[in-house]
Amino acid sequence: MKLYYRPGACSLAPHIVLSWLDLPYELERVDTRDPEFLDINYMAAVPVLFTEEMGNLYQNSAILRYLSRLPEGEHLGPGTDPVLLYQCDYWLSFFNTDVFRALAPHFTARKYTTDTRVAALDAIKAAVPAQAAPLLQRMDHHLSSRSWYMDEHCSIVDACAFVFTFWASRVLPDGLSAYPHVARHFQDMKADPGVRRALDEEGLSL
Repeated sequence: MKLYYRPGACSLAPHIVLSWLDLPYELERVDTRDPEFLDINYMAAVPVLFTEEMGNLYQNSAILRYLSRLPEGEHLGPGTDPVLLYQCDYWLSFFNTDVFRALAPHFTARKYTTDTRVAALDAIKAAVPAQAAPLLQRMDHHLSSRSWYMDEHCSIVDACAFVFTFWASRVLPDGLSAYPHVARHFQDMKADPGVRRALDEEGLSL
Protein backbone atom coordinates (compact mmCIF):
# COMPACT_ATOMS: atom_id res chain seq x y z
CA MET A 1 0.00 0.00 0.00
CA LYS A 2 1.04 3.56 -0.63
CA LEU A 3 -0.29 6.58 1.27
CA TYR A 4 -0.22 9.98 -0.40
CA TYR A 5 0.01 12.54 2.38
CA ARG A 6 0.79 16.07 3.52
CA PRO A 7 2.42 16.54 6.94
CA GLY A 8 -0.17 17.12 9.64
CA ALA A 9 -3.12 16.98 7.25
CA CYS A 10 -6.09 14.60 7.49
CA SER A 11 -3.83 11.94 5.99
CA LEU A 12 -2.07 11.69 9.35
CA ALA A 13 -4.98 9.54 10.61
CA PRO A 14 -4.55 6.64 8.16
CA HIS A 15 -0.79 7.08 8.52
CA ILE A 16 -1.13 6.37 12.24
CA VAL A 17 -3.33 3.36 11.56
CA LEU A 18 -0.87 2.00 9.01
CA SER A 19 1.89 2.33 11.58
CA TRP A 20 -0.23 0.28 14.00
CA LEU A 21 -0.74 -2.55 11.52
CA ASP A 22 1.77 -5.29 10.83
CA LEU A 23 1.75 -4.46 7.11
CA PRO A 24 4.32 -2.85 4.81
CA TYR A 25 3.44 0.55 3.41
CA GLU A 26 5.01 3.33 1.37
CA LEU A 27 4.64 7.06 1.83
CA GLU A 28 4.62 9.77 -0.80
CA ARG A 29 4.52 13.39 0.28
CA VAL A 30 2.60 15.44 -2.26
CA ASP A 31 1.74 18.97 -3.25
CA THR A 32 -2.02 18.76 -3.77
CA ARG A 33 -1.81 21.45 -6.47
CA ASP A 34 0.76 19.53 -8.51
CA PRO A 35 -0.67 18.40 -11.88
CA GLU A 36 0.75 14.93 -11.34
CA PHE A 37 -1.17 14.59 -8.09
CA LEU A 38 -4.31 15.99 -9.69
CA ASP A 39 -4.16 13.03 -12.06
CA ILE A 40 -4.40 10.84 -8.93
CA ASN A 41 -7.09 12.88 -7.20
CA TYR A 42 -8.61 15.76 -9.14
CA MET A 43 -10.25 16.93 -5.89
CA ALA A 44 -6.75 18.04 -4.78
CA ALA A 45 -7.03 16.43 -1.35
CA VAL A 46 -5.27 13.90 0.81
CA PRO A 47 -5.37 11.18 1.95
CA VAL A 48 -5.24 8.88 -1.01
CA LEU A 49 -4.40 5.25 -0.31
CA PHE A 50 -3.28 3.09 -3.21
CA THR A 51 -3.93 -0.64 -2.88
CA GLU A 52 -3.11 -3.42 -5.32
CA GLU A 53 -6.60 -4.88 -4.97
CA MET A 54 -8.68 -1.71 -5.38
CA GLY A 55 -6.45 0.98 -6.83
CA ASN A 56 -6.73 4.45 -5.30
CA LEU A 57 -9.02 4.94 -2.30
CA TYR A 58 -10.32 8.37 -1.27
CA GLN A 59 -11.97 10.09 1.70
CA ASN A 60 -10.54 9.83 5.18
CA SER A 61 -13.46 8.02 6.82
CA ALA A 62 -13.71 5.45 4.05
CA ILE A 63 -9.98 4.75 4.13
CA LEU A 64 -9.99 4.32 7.90
CA ARG A 65 -12.92 1.92 7.72
CA TYR A 66 -11.21 -0.02 4.92
CA LEU A 67 -8.09 -0.46 7.07
CA SER A 68 -10.19 -1.62 10.03
CA ARG A 69 -11.81 -4.29 7.87
CA LEU A 70 -8.48 -5.87 6.96
CA PRO A 71 -7.63 -8.95 9.04
CA GLU A 72 -4.67 -7.07 10.55
CA GLY A 73 -6.85 -4.08 11.45
CA GLU A 74 -9.97 -5.70 12.86
CA HIS A 75 -8.90 -4.94 16.43
CA LEU A 76 -8.99 -1.22 15.58
CA GLY A 77 -12.56 -1.25 14.26
CA PRO A 78 -16.05 -1.68 15.66
CA GLY A 79 -16.47 -5.32 14.71
CA THR A 80 -20.10 -6.35 14.17
CA ASP A 81 -21.64 -4.94 17.34
CA PRO A 82 -24.40 -2.53 16.21
CA VAL A 83 -23.67 -0.13 19.07
CA LEU A 84 -19.97 0.05 18.25
CA LEU A 85 -20.73 0.34 14.54
CA TYR A 86 -22.88 3.37 15.29
CA GLN A 87 -20.26 4.90 17.59
CA CYS A 88 -17.57 4.45 14.94
CA ASP A 89 -19.67 5.96 12.16
CA TYR A 90 -20.84 8.81 14.40
CA TRP A 91 -17.39 9.89 15.48
CA LEU A 92 -15.80 9.57 12.05
CA SER A 93 -18.61 11.73 10.65
CA PHE A 94 -18.30 14.19 13.52
CA PHE A 95 -14.57 14.70 13.04
CA ASN A 96 -14.44 14.71 9.26
CA THR A 97 -17.41 17.04 8.83
CA ASP A 98 -18.19 19.17 11.89
CA VAL A 99 -14.72 19.51 13.39
CA PHE A 100 -13.00 19.78 10.02
CA ARG A 101 -15.42 22.51 8.95
CA ALA A 102 -14.79 24.45 12.17
CA LEU A 103 -10.98 24.32 12.14
CA ALA A 104 -10.03 24.24 8.46
CA PRO A 105 -10.73 27.96 7.79
CA HIS A 106 -7.76 28.84 9.98
CA PHE A 107 -5.45 27.15 7.48
CA THR A 108 -7.32 27.86 4.25
CA ALA A 109 -9.09 31.17 4.85
CA ARG A 110 -8.84 32.12 1.18
CA LYS A 111 -11.21 29.30 0.27
CA TYR A 112 -14.00 30.89 2.32
CA THR A 113 -14.15 34.37 0.80
CA THR A 114 -13.61 36.32 -2.40
CA ASP A 115 -12.22 39.20 -0.33
CA THR A 116 -8.45 38.83 -0.36
CA ARG A 117 -7.69 41.69 2.03
CA VAL A 118 -5.64 40.69 5.05
CA ALA A 119 -8.35 42.01 7.37
CA ALA A 120 -10.97 39.78 5.75
CA LEU A 121 -8.78 36.70 6.03
CA ASP A 122 -7.92 37.52 9.63
CA ALA A 123 -11.62 37.85 10.45
CA ILE A 124 -12.25 34.32 9.16
CA LYS A 125 -9.43 32.98 11.28
CA ALA A 126 -10.63 34.88 14.33
CA ALA A 127 -14.01 33.15 14.15
CA VAL A 128 -12.50 29.66 14.36
CA PRO A 129 -12.16 29.30 18.18
CA ALA A 130 -15.84 30.13 18.75
CA GLN A 131 -16.89 27.71 16.02
CA ALA A 132 -14.73 24.95 17.50
CA ALA A 133 -15.66 25.48 21.16
CA PRO A 134 -18.95 23.50 21.33
CA LEU A 135 -17.40 20.64 19.38
CA LEU A 136 -14.42 20.43 21.71
CA GLN A 137 -16.80 20.58 24.67
CA ARG A 138 -18.66 17.60 23.20
CA MET A 139 -15.38 15.71 22.87
CA ASP A 140 -14.30 16.64 26.40
CA HIS A 141 -17.58 15.50 27.92
CA HIS A 142 -17.38 12.18 26.09
CA LEU A 143 -13.82 11.54 27.27
CA SER A 144 -14.58 12.49 30.87
CA SER A 145 -15.79 8.94 31.55
CA ARG A 146 -13.61 6.85 29.23
CA SER A 147 -10.08 6.51 27.91
CA TRP A 148 -10.93 6.15 24.23
CA TYR A 149 -13.64 7.40 21.93
CA MET A 150 -15.15 4.05 20.98
CA ASP A 151 -15.97 1.81 23.92
CA GLU A 152 -12.80 1.02 25.88
CA HIS A 153 -10.29 0.14 23.19
CA CYS A 154 -8.06 2.27 21.02
CA SER A 155 -9.40 2.43 17.49
CA ILE A 156 -9.36 4.17 14.14
CA VAL A 157 -11.54 6.85 15.75
CA ASP A 158 -8.73 7.79 18.12
CA ALA A 159 -6.31 8.14 15.21
CA CYS A 160 -8.78 10.43 13.49
CA ALA A 161 -9.41 12.44 16.66
CA PHE A 162 -5.69 12.95 17.17
CA VAL A 163 -5.36 14.87 13.90
CA PHE A 164 -8.05 17.38 14.75
CA THR A 165 -6.89 17.72 18.34
CA PHE A 166 -3.45 18.48 16.94
CA TRP A 167 -4.99 21.19 14.77
CA ALA A 168 -6.90 22.60 17.75
CA SER A 169 -3.74 22.70 19.85
CA ARG A 170 -2.17 24.93 17.19
CA VAL A 171 -5.22 27.09 16.45
CA LEU A 172 -6.76 27.90 19.83
CA PRO A 173 -5.18 30.83 21.70
CA ASP A 174 -4.93 28.78 24.92
CA GLY A 175 -4.36 25.43 23.28
CA LEU A 176 -6.30 22.60 24.92
CA SER A 177 -6.23 24.02 28.44
CA ALA A 178 -10.02 24.45 28.55
CA TYR A 179 -10.53 20.81 27.61
CA PRO A 180 -8.63 18.65 30.13
CA HIS A 181 -9.97 15.29 28.97
CA VAL A 182 -9.23 16.07 25.34
CA ALA A 183 -5.74 17.17 26.41
CA ARG A 184 -5.24 13.92 28.34
CA HIS A 185 -6.25 11.84 25.31
CA PHE A 186 -3.91 13.92 23.13
CA GLN A 187 -0.99 13.25 25.48
CA ASP A 188 -1.79 9.53 25.66
CA MET A 189 -1.82 9.33 21.88
CA LYS A 190 1.45 11.25 21.58
CA ALA A 191 3.09 8.67 23.84
CA ASP A 192 1.97 5.77 21.64
CA PRO A 193 4.87 4.21 19.64
CA GLY A 194 2.82 3.98 16.45
CA VAL A 195 1.79 7.62 16.67
CA ARG A 196 5.39 8.61 17.35
CA ARG A 197 6.50 6.66 14.28
CA ALA A 198 3.96 8.43 12.06
CA LEU A 199 4.90 11.84 13.45
CA ASP A 200 8.59 11.15 12.91
CA GLU A 201 7.97 9.95 9.35
CA GLU A 202 6.10 13.19 8.59
CA GLY A 203 8.75 15.34 10.26
CA LEU A 204 6.34 16.65 12.88
CA SER A 205 7.56 17.57 16.36
CA LEU A 206 4.89 17.99 19.03
